[in-house]
Amino acid sequence: MTGRQDGPVAGPAADFRLPDLYVPCPAPPHRPDAGRLRAEVCDWAEHQGLIGPRGRTRLLTSRLLDLGIGLTGGAPPDRAAVLLSWFLWVLLLDDRVDDGPWADGGVLEDFAGTAVAVVCSDTTAGPADDPMLRALAGDLWPRTARLAGPDWCQRFTEHFARHLWAQCVMVRSRASAADLDLTGYVGLRRDLFGADLFFDLFAAVDGLDGPGVFGSAAALRDAAADVIAWTNDIFSVAKDLAFGEGANLVMLLHDKHGGTWQRAVDAARDMVVGRTVDFRAAAADPAVDARFADRLAGAMRASLDWHRDVPRYHWQGDGGQERAGARVDTRRTPPSMLSPRFEEDPYPLYRRLREDFPIVWDEPLNAWLVSRHEDVRAALADPCFTPRNYGWQLAPMFGRTVMQMEDREHAAHRAFLTPAFRGRALARLTGSVERVAAELVDRLRADAAGGGTVDLAAGFCQQLPVNVVVTALGLPSRDVPLFQEWYRAGFSYLGNYRQDPATLDRGLTSRDELYAYLDPHVADRRARPGEDLLSVLCTVEVDGAPLPDDMIKGFCGTLLGAGGETTDKALTSLLANLLDHPEILARVRDEPGLVAAAWAESLRRDPPVQVVLRQTARAAELPSGTIPADATVACLVGSANRDPERFAEPDRFDPDRTDGRVDREFTGAATHLAFGAGRHFCLGAQLARLEAEIGVRTLLAALPDLRWADGFTPVAKGLLTRAPERLLVAAR
Repeated sequence: MTGRQDGPVAGPAADFRLPDLYVPCPAPPHRPDAGRLRAEVCDWAEHQGLIGPRGRTRLLTSRLLDLGIGLTGGAPPDRAAVLLSWFLWVLLLDDRVDDGPWADGGVLEDFAGTAVAVVCSDTTAGPADDPMLRALAGDLWPRTARLAGPDWCQRFTEHFARHLWAQCVMVRSRASAADLDLTGYVGLRRDLFGADLFFDLFAAVDGLDGPGVFGSAAALRDAAADVIAWTNDIFSVAKDLAFGEGANLVMLLHDKHGGTWQRAVDAARDMVVGRTVDFRAAAADPAVDARFADRLAGAMRASLDWHRDVPRYHWQGDGGQERAGARVDTRRTPPSMLSPRFEEDPYPLYRRLREDFPIVWDEPLNAWLVSRHEDVRAALADPCFTPRNYGWQLAPMFGRTVMQMEDREHAAHRAFLTPAFRGRALARLTGSVERVAAELVDRLRADAAGGGTVDLAAGFCQQLPVNVVVTALGLPSRDVPLFQEWYRAGFSYLGNYRQDPATLDRGLTSRDELYAYLDPHVADRRARPGEDLLSVLCTVEVDGAPLPDDMIKGFCGTLLGAGGETTDKALTSLLANLLDHPEILARVRDEPGLVAAAWAESLRRDPPVQVVLRQTARAAELPSGTIPADATVACLVGSANRDPERFAEPDRFDPDRTDGRVDREFTGAATHLAFGAGRHFCLGAQLARLEAEIGVRTLLAALPDLRWADGFTPVAKGLLTRAPERLLVAAR
């Protein structure tokens, strides 16, 4: 059930000093057009839908693209742009594979098959749904294929396929917990890095060809690939241990030979030095093109400099970088929210953050993590922690909404929205919530007739909030299935913390479909307003002017995405908590008035929104430390709500925790932070309470013998938002 705390909170402890690696090669020439190349590739990636505004900002303000620029050497700008585009494409794919569950379940294999078909110029491959595949087919590969002849294209295709296949092998190995073999890893690592793919690109952009680049240069290529890949492994040990990633030369050496971690690091260094000697010997072969050898030498040096100086793969709790000779102690490596362990169970990691790293920089996430209750509440309430992050998190989807407004603008828009979620407006919705809940429960009861099982998540929790949103807006109930589809397919954009390109793409497509649907309804409410929320939005004036159509539609989309998803997941966790505690379930069934207390406690223990982002306007002081100006801050609500300094036995589900003051838990004075705090306290808190109380009472009255289906255990998933995906129950 949600929040079970089994398993390790960190990888094995490792303590060592990084070696002072040296590659006896000159650095690649400085490119005076580096800034322009960087901007152009970011423009290209954003136009192709590969990155959003957040990704673009990070690429432009960090050194993530420095290695790619170094790999371009002295190539002409138009050809250098092709190579840099490939660097970013491969980097994005690597992040998608490493940073989440996207690649699992055969998804990566399907992606790889389509990508190889595109590069094989297979016209039957057809248009692809994934933005990375569309960019490859529609732009990147056509530009690349023009650089060289058919023999080069065939070789490149083979190397591209090997790179993608190596990624698939690693995903399957990770899923099966299979041990890697040190001998087999060497060749696999070259393909994982995509060494031959990039070496082919070097030849193409520099106009090099012949056996001195391909056949006769095989030993040269292999040595250069090993130097680059193993350099990466040495500098990324801390990250790989934290992420539970076993594909690392140092870790394999440690597993095979034992001894200290320093011994394993030094052994890996010796292997890099040995392959550097091999490279120099291969470069002396008269059959090897000297220009190509120089190109690979520059790439080796660029890779070493980048991995040594850029903290993408390594970081420590004090914010320092691990440089040559620096001591690395993985006990000082904080958990990263992009670690797969956060998807599996964040609560042990939250505990470690609260105890050891209450305010810490999460390098892979590019954000500061705040985990203690007093710090999270302070950050959510302090105007210095602004909602400007919604400029990249939400605005690309729905434009400017009340969630990202500040000061007077925020107050003016909140003033006309608040009555729509209070008093008479809420009372008008009560009958609709009762009707929808009864209809959903009747369907569940029919499906469960004869002793069958039903899924409360799909059949109830995911249905009720969207129905209520449609009703509140005054839109036709017959169109609820459309809203369900937009909600399922597109509005995961709002929780797309990893900025996955396919999720970005689906979200924008669903947004466009929703807006097209809303156009005639907005026009109708402008002319003939009623008493529904859409009419309020269409008739209100702020500073003497009506709201623009796009702002009205953006608010509707936000209500569907945020209000629907949060209530859906919160209901799912509430029912899971009740079913996990039959004695509490029996009490709630016998005393319907206890639903509100159980709801408040479930929101505390398992908040649907685990993370709320903020942006600092200036350097900000919190009880546990300081956060710099203009920093993205991840306020870990899921951690704050389980802080033992604020809640006794915080992992326990205890509806009596409210001490009879349950109404307080749905206001700005709430002890938990599931609804936020301060001026941006959730507008829909009372509506969510109404839905939960009516829905749970209706469900328990109609299905008095509700219990888990035999053999079923709910599994919570999610990073930004979290709840079990299924609730299989037996009922009569």
